[in-house]
Amino acid sequence: MSLKAVIFDVGGVLLESPFLAALRWAEEWDIPLTVLKEIFGDYGGTVAPGEDPPIWHEVECGRVELSDFVVQMQRVFSVELPAGHKATTMTADDFDPFSEAKPVVPMLDLSNEIRAGGIRTAILTNNVKEWGQWRARIPLQSFDSVVDSCQVGMRKPDPNIYLLVCSQLGLAPQDCLFLDDHPENIRGALAVGLDALLVSEDFEAAVTEVRSRF
Repeated sequence: MSLKAVIFDVGGVLLESPFLAALRWAEEWDIPLTVLKEIFGDYGGTVAPGEDPPIWHEVECGRVELSDFVVQMQRVFSVELPAGHKATTMTADDFDPFSEAKPVVPMLDLSNEIRAGGIRTAILTNNVKEWGQWRARIPLQSFDSVVDSCQVGMRKPDPNIYLLVCSQLGLAPQDCLFLDDHPENIRGALAVGLDALLVSEDFEAAVTEVRSRF
């Protein structure tokens, strides 16, 4: 296979993992993991035809405001947490686990190296429009395409979002390598014909593996 592009996720690939950040956020607010799961639902799952998606999916698709999600979150807190729990005072301004996410330097260096070698690069992320500060931490001008779920109204692992980024690159899925830290997103990419690599916290290993694909 001759790869012509590498497509990068943001959280967990170009920036530190939002899942780890969410766990830290929950610990700071003393929110049990069972409550956290109730709030977010099945993060990586797909929705069957005629089935209502979890509200968090709708936030990441830009169809539900973050403030509206926090209102629903407070309803869960009022039932699941003790009266007077500090999380019951939370507002949308308090809800941004991604706010201090740091760039992953080895992965950013890899993207620059790839592009300098004549390979196209892109970003494909599930994100929240109110959390757009991540864009200031990544040199977006160094990527040929940036596809953000909250701007295009669909999210990974919807097959159409992978096809969209390939279309923007002007390439077929089989010409592209996709990097993500969530297994469901990797399975979604493979299902539409992309090559894909699951990225762990061992970023140097991921860099070495990507280089071996060329």
